[in-house]
Amino acid sequence: MAASNNGPISAEARAALGEAIRLVLARWTELQVAVENQWRGRDSCAKANQLGDSILSWFCRSKGPHLFEDLVDMMEDKILESIDADLDHNSVQDVIISPVHSFSTSDLNFN
Repeated sequence: MAASNNGPISAEARAALGEAIRLVLARWTELQVAVENQWRGRDSCAKANQLGDSILSWFCRSKGPHLFEDLVDMMEDKILESIDADLDHNSVQDVIISPVHSFSTSDLNFN
C-alpha cells in the first residue's frame, strides 16, 4: 500500500497527523505496557514519543512513494532498538493501518 505524497504537507495537516499518530500509539496496549514497565529504563516514555516523531517524519518527508512495508520495517527497527517491546506477530501492521489509511485517503493539504 502506498500513500500518495507529492511534497511536504501543510503545518495544519502535519499537526493533525501527529495527533492521530499519538492517539494510535496511546491505544497500543503492548507499547503502553513496555512504557509503564520501563522495559528500556526510565526514559521509556520519551522513547515511545520518539517513535511517534519518527512515524510523523516518515509520513512528512518530501520523497515518495511511501510504502506500508517500509513504514512497518522502520517501526519494528525503532521498537527493537529503543523500546525493546515483545510484540505479537503482526502487531505493528495492525496498529499502523489506521494512520496509513487516514493519510492515504484524507484531504491533507499538500503544498
